[in-house]
Amino acid sequence: MVCGDLAELQRYRWQEGWEQHIPPGTPVIRLDQNTQPRPPSWYAGAAAWLARVPVNAYPDSRYEELREAIAEYAGFPIEQVVPTAGADEALMLCALLTLSPGDRAYARAPYYALYQNATRLAGGVMSDDPDDARLTWVCSPHNHTGEDAPGDVPANGGLVVIDQAYLEFGGSDLSPLVRERDDVVVVRTLSKAFAIAGARVGYLLAPPDLADTLEAIRPPGSISSFSVAVALRALADTGAMRADVAETVGERERLRAALVDLGWNVSESCANCLFADLGTPAAPTIARLLRAGIVVRTFDAMPTCLRITIGSPADNDRVLEALGGSAARPGAPAAGRTGRVQRTTRETRIDAEWALDGSGQSRVTTGIGFLDHMLTALTFHSLTDLRLTCTGDLWVDEHHTVEDVAIALGQALDGALGDRAGIARYGDARAPLDEALCHATVDLGGRGFSSVLLPLRGDRVGGLPASLLPHFFDSLSREGRLAIHLDGHGGDDHHVIEAAFKALALALREAVSRDQRRAGALPSTKGAM
Repeated sequence: MVCGDLAELQRYRWQEGWEQHIPPGTPVIRLDQNTQPRPPSWYAGAAAWLARVPVNAYPDSRYEELREAIAEYAGFPIEQVVPTAGADEALMLCALLTLSPGDRAYARAPYYALYQNATRLAGGVMSDDPDDARLTWVCSPHNHTGEDAPGDVPANGGLVVIDQAYLEFGGSDLSPLVRERDDVVVVRTLSKAFAIAGARVGYLLAPPDLADTLEAIRPPGSISSFSVAVALRALADTGAMRADVAETVGERERLRAALVDLGWNVSESCANCLFADLGTPAAPTIARLLRAGIVVRTFDAMPTCLRITIGSPADNDRVLEALGGSAARPGAPAAGRTGRVQRTTRETRIDAEWALDGSGQSRVTTGIGFLDHMLTALTFHSLTDLRLTCTGDLWVDEHHTVEDVAIALGQALDGALGDRAGIARYGDARAPLDEALCHATVDLGGRGFSSVLLPLRGDRVGGLPASLLPHFFDSLSREGRLAIHLDGHGGDDHHVIEAAFKALALALREAVSRDQRRAGALPSTKGAM
């Protein structure tokens, strides 16, 4: 038999019931879970070092290495760090530590549903009065509104649990209160800003005595060895995290401004989401978004409100297009030609966006460092902007990743070119690199063909099989519907390949350029592709 109080609990739900409202075949964008739109840049190459994690042994239940890494990041002594299986386990521990049957807990509404569940599991009850609370839940930045709420921290004789899951996206760092008071703990997570929600790693910052007690009641081994390995890698590359967060914050402000222009009442946010009160029932707007394949967070108790997670720039463009707003991005060309591809197979998962009217900016992560290096050179010298992430089966070999990246790039190029009217079409360029010299000629006439004559001497170059280079260019040419001719010479394979990518970049830069004399059609004596 189930205890009567627990039988009334409702399981935590993300958005539900949306599947039946999305037209068949429509790509789905989940903007209801407040996670980052892409995995971390380092994750594409994770398979090799995850294979070294001993799966047959329990994790070190003390988590010494993880605690040290968290302590360094958070700026706290290791003795005040308690690692947990996500922030949710941390919340549960705080409730179990503090509440006895009948004790009261308080959180400002609307609040994260797990606060109530944790309270009830510990035997407590949620109260509307903060003054008589033995446990006070504080969320800052606030879930769901994104509000920075440093004034919500009381001193009422009970334990104050400050949930700062969204801290890295903005707001006030309230962890100094842990040093100043013995009744405050701070809960954080690596799920949000660090983009490893699937690993389920969080932590508590607590006064020493409370940390000892929380450590004593924490289940042993609740964080898997694989999750620990992923968390350590994430904490070792905070620069990548901050770059991703900066993009999300920029997109948050762009999306908010566009929604305000549509007449929406959108709260200022310090999280990776936007909370809107439409003033009238939100159901028609939600239905409109669902028809476009966009899932957002809704609230039964607040039928005029919705919450939108900040997605990738392409995701946010789709939101605005569905709502009839402007998707213009600050600093972007007025008539930018951009191709976007999301490709998933049994071997790879790729998200690519290639803007032809760019400035040479790139963020490329494939798990193959040398391929990333070459695609960065291609982007820089062609003055295009490329964002590409690929998670592939590198534990098998590099073939699927290289092939599918080339396919996605070709499809993105083809999409960006549209009907190809008004482009120069042809490009021809040479690029030297020390002793190496390569020549590239491209034709964007719409017919895929490649001829690659590069004198490579070794079997591998920078961890990439040399045999995959011709295959890469061939796949790119077929999916991008362009002819590529590459030839060159040189004594160092790295130099030859890099010169080839640079020459191709220069040729593409020339071929995609606009020719005002031929604004109405693709240059062709046949009058057609």
